Amino acid sequence: MQQSIPASSNTDSPRVRVRLDAPATWLRASVPAAWVQAGMLFAVLAALPFARGVDNDFWWHLRTGQFIFDSGIPRHDPFSWTAAGKPWVMHEWLSEAIIYAVQSGFGYIGNMVLFIAVSLASVAISYALARRFGAGTKPLVGLMIVAAWTFTIFITPRPQDFTWLFFAVYLYVIARHYEGDRVPLWPLPIVMAFWVNMHLGFYFGLMLVGCWIAALAFDAVRGRDVALRAPLLIAVACVLATFANPSGPAILLYPLRYVFDSQVANGMVAEWQRPDITWTLHWPIYAAALLLGLSLISRSRPRPFLALVSVAVIVLSMQAVRNAPFAALVLLPVAGSALARRWPAASSARDSNVRVPIGAAAAMIASIALIVGPVSLSIAGTAVSLGAPSQRGYPSAGAEYVREHFAGRRMFNEYNAGGYLIYKLYPDVPVFVDGRTDFYGNALLKDYLHIDRADPGWEALLTKYGVEVILIDKQLPLAKALASDPGWQEQFTGETEVVYARR
Repeated sequence: MQQSIPASSNTDSPRVRVRLDAPATWLRASVPAAWVQAGMLFAVLAALPFARGVDNDFWWHLRTGQFIFDSGIPRHDPFSWTAAGKPWVMHEWLSEAIIYAVQSGFGYIGNMVLFIAVSLASVAISYALARRFGAGTKPLVGLMIVAAWTFTIFITPRPQDFTWLFFAVYLYVIARHYEGDRVPLWPLPIVMAFWVNMHLGFYFGLMLVGCWIAALAFDAVRGRDVALRAPLLIAVACVLATFANPSGPAILLYPLRYVFDSQVANGMVAEWQRPDITWTLHWPIYAAALLLGLSLISRSRPRPFLALVSVAVIVLSMQAVRNAPFAALVLLPVAGSALARRWPAASSARDSNVRVPIGAAAAMIASIALIVGPVSLSIAGTAVSLGAPSQRGYPSAGAEYVREHFAGRRMFNEYNAGGYLIYKLYPDVPVFVDGRTDFYGNALLKDYLHIDRADPGWEALLTKYGVEVILIDKQLPLAKALASDPGWQEQFTGETEVVYARR
């Protein structure tokens, strides 16, 4: 008869054996090949943003965040002299406070990691929705390449990235509910209450809700049994949630400024322009729009909700480059599920059972990151730093000279450098213009362009505004015009910038 082992003995205790074998079991575990493919694409998407320098607008977002911590949410413009005291609707105050808090605690690399993570989460949610709707690995790999290529030129620390995340959450919840899945709707108004304080893109959330209600109404007209009560209540709750911001209900009218008061600004800013087919970086925007369009006219086209959303994002992405990420996020569930319905081999049901050991999967993903990461950093050179954001490409020396010699004077500066100069010179020297185009207005921006290009009459405009000092790129037409104008004297020349003062 087999001798029993005393309960107090630890020699061959089953509990001990399980604990000792757990690491080995974990190492022998495997994951689906689809996860590995997605992980490798995410690794590329995470590494490529390091090839970019610091975004122009990051600087004034950072300074605004500091202002919020020091003095509270500003109600009027504290940074310029051309719009000094003008009411400022702070529709991104929470994002800017987060940017400053992260910068203070973790440096610029902390903000890079945060916003890359936010962007990856957006794509991951869209990918999960596509898988939920039956899209297989094969089509999703190709669609993910298009989506990743689209996102690479946009991922940088700025409030807009939060809009992509919230848009993906809204799309996931509403699409699943519309298709009959039991998914809670109550988080949507809560998300909206945060969204409205982080970026003006909350309107895209209201757009999705509007498409949802319209699709349900269309289904009802066609005789489908639909329940409108809960969606209508959620729609009302989402609108009411937008009131939870420092400006209250007035925030709903604020985007009209971009329609009526920012035509000049929209023509100045590259990302507000229409995509350019001759520019390689814009090709994935056209690819996403084309694939969405083909999905809409195919026999396996999406049902009304996703169809309406697809039309909306196609139009938006063709109107302005900055809207392209929305098309990329919608692309995965719409085109992926359409391909799965059209060709069974493209569905998740036909995915192969190939699995990859978890150690090998981690090594493959890490190797991609280790290859793409250093390449991105080598392209960026000194434009990326771990602590303070790199000032490479910005007029650092010229700004210091202006601070030392012209504090409190009226300075004319370039639009692209305005955000940096807010960060560098506030409160000593206010700026003429910067990336906060929503309240400068068309008239001032027209005058700015007139002066910046040294068009006939530029001297009179400088006199009209009482400009006393000018800090601009020395290659600009205005710099060359000032060099031959007896009314202005060169005071300082930096690596890229030049400072002129009125004689």
